[in-house]
Order: sequence, then C-alpha cells, then structure tokens
Amino acid sequence: MDIKNLFSGVAIIIDDKINNEESGDKILQIRDKLKEEHIPLIEYEDIPEPEIVSNFKNISFVLLDWELFSRPEPGIPFDEELFIKYNIEFINNIRKSTFVPIFIFSRLAPENIIRKLSEEGLYNEDLNNYIFVKKKDELFSEDDENKIFTEIENWLKKTPSIYVLKKWEQALNKVKRDLFWSFYDVNHNWPSVLQKTFIDDGSDVNYELGNFIFKNIMARTERIKFDDSILRLEDDKITEKDIRKILEAERFIKKENLPPIPFTGDLYKKSPNGKTYLLNIRPECDIIRKDNPSLYCLEGRVIDENFINSTKEEDKKKKITFENNGFIEKSNKLYLPFIDEGKILEFTLNDIAIIKWNDLKEKRIGRILPPYITRIQQKYAFYLQRQGLPAIPDKAIFD
Repeated sequence: MDIKNLFSGVAIIIDDKINNEESGDKILQIRDKLKEEHIPLIEYEDIPEPEIVSNFKNISFVLLDWELFSRPEPGIPFDEELFIKYNIEFINNIRKSTFVPIFIFSRLAPENIIRKLSEEGLYNEDLNNYIFVKKKDELFSEDDENKIFTEIENWLKKTPSIYVLKKWEQALNKVKRDLFWSFYDVNHNWPSVLQKTFIDDGSDVNYELGNFIFKNIMARTERIKFDDSILRLEDDKITEKDIRKILEAERFIKKENLPPIPFTGDLYKKSPNGKTYLLNIRPECDIIRKDNPSLYCLEGRVIDENFINSTKEEDKKKKITFENNGFIEKSNKLYLPFIDEGKILEFTLNDIAIIKWNDLKEKRIGRILPPYITRIQQKYAFYLQRQGLPAIPDKAIFD
C-alpha cells in the first residue's frame, strides 16, 4: 500500500510546540517527516476558531496534540478539563465540516485519551475508529526510519471506512479534474451553453446541471481496486442488525439529508402508527417543472416477518417467499426491504393515489434511491400493460 500517496494533500497540524524549535518535542520530527514526503502542512499552535474549522473541507488528515498547554508549577491553579473540553469541541466541529482521519499523537498514554473520547461518544473501543491515538515516542524506531507511516498503514488496514474514503478520493479527484478540463477546453462557457439548453427545454437548470455533472463523473470513473484483505471482516463479527443498517443506508436517504423539494422515490408515512406508507413513482422530469406538482403514490405497509417462508398450514395464503437472495413477488405486489429502521415494506400496484406535494411534504421521511426506485417504476409500468390470465384453482395444485 502506498500510504504516502494515499494520504497526499494538505494536512493540518495542531501542537503548541510546532514552532518551538528548542523544545525538542517529537512533533518537530513528525513535521519534518511529513515535509520530506512533500505533504503541504498548515500549522497551528492552538485550536483554530470554529469559523476556520468550517473551511477544512478538502484536507487529507488532522494531526492533533492532546495537551495544547504547558503545565504550571505545582500549587498554581490549573483547569486541565477545560483544555480537554476544547479538544472535544474541535473534534465535533471537524465532524460537522468533513469526514477525515484524526491522528492524536501525544506524550500521554493512549488509554487515557481513548477513555475520554469514549465518554464523549467519539470512540468505540470495540470497533475500528476514524481517530488514531498513539504516543509520540512510539512513532520512531532505529530499525524503521519511516515508522510513522508504518504505524498509520497498520492502523489503516484495520479501518476500512478511512481506507475506502482515501481510495475513492483518489479516483474522484482525478475524474473531477479531467471532467472540468475537458469541458473547459471545448468551450470556456460550457455551463452557460447548457443553461440555455435546459431553459429552452423547460427544465430546472439547477437540477439538470448538477445531474449532468454527476452522470459524467460516474461515466468517467475507472473501476476502483480495493484491497480485499482490508475490507474482509470475520463472519461472526457481522450481525443481522449490522447488515440491515448498512443496506438501509445504501438504498434510503432520510429526510434530514434531502433538499426541500419533491422527487421520484420520496417516501411518506400515511398513518400515524407508522405502518402504512406512500411512495412517489412519478418521474422527476414531471415534478421539478412545477411549484406544487401532483405525486403518483403507491401505498405500502410493513409486513409481518413471521410469514416469511412460514411452513404453517394456516399461513399458506399469507406466506411470503424468500429464496435465492430475493422475494418472490406476485404480479400486483413488490417488496422493499430494510427501510425506515430496517422494516420490510410491501407495496400493491392495484391502485395509485394522486396527491399534491403541499399536502404530503410534512409527512416525508426519506427517499428510495436508484436502482431500487427505478425497478419499482419498471414493475409498475409492466403491471399496467400486463395481459390478464384466468386464475388457476387451488385444488388443481394442492389437492
């Protein structure tokens, strides 16, 4: 693994000894090692203001000293907890601005720092974490002149979320650069040309231009090759709850992360008890051109999972079959698993409700993403065009 290339980019160092060349602090050696690898550094002696932290958007990593102070002489009042509080606030502010690894390199034993981070909900000792805590002295060795990078690499191998972030950033940055230079070389005013095209078509310029960029990035992105040994996790460490949470995050965005406009795939809670839902399947091109569009909604409900592959005779008519990694669906039904806290929803295609956005928007809980919503739209279209067939009597099969 080329750890130096993976963590290329501007880094932030925060250490009260960073400009004190006479201190002999290990941070000076760490800084010099990073500079030897041509990593650009922004250096602070103290926690920067929140207004500055909010601009840490595209940094590679943050290196933080835990003790950003000099201890006073014995007997002099000193509030160490206050400085720790500043560190915690800083880490929380970083979380609001970006997802980035934080290296806490200190003279203190890591156990004390980890305990405090755990108390604040920023570290889980049973899992891998985006925060890497290490004693400064342990980053140097006579046998390994690049031990600091060795330690980071060993930590990264146990932290797949950060590893995937860095690999994806590499690919994205290349594609983004190539995409914008490519269109710039064709025509410096290419966004304005597209704007006119979208306006002439009656489309929403903001949506169409953003969608144009995203589609081009996806089309230009080369296949990212991840290290399987880093991603692999022992089966006994993966629970059903974990799988459901991850699958839900992959196919469902909660309303807090959505713009206040209607869209294809928006999911609404129909009933106060939360057991029935409405799913908008109207194409976005018909929605974005109107202030208060009509939404075409399928009605769904939460299924009773006791009926999945039930072998009880009394459950025969309500049985839901799951096999070969999917649900077997009737022509007028479809299933959408792991939505809204892991529920499995069943939608019927017999009827569709036409409801205005203004009448529904307060009930929106999130959005179903492609390809799941695309597949639902396709099945509904097929259902409308199906050729009806006579029913087969149960006695012809089960007698």
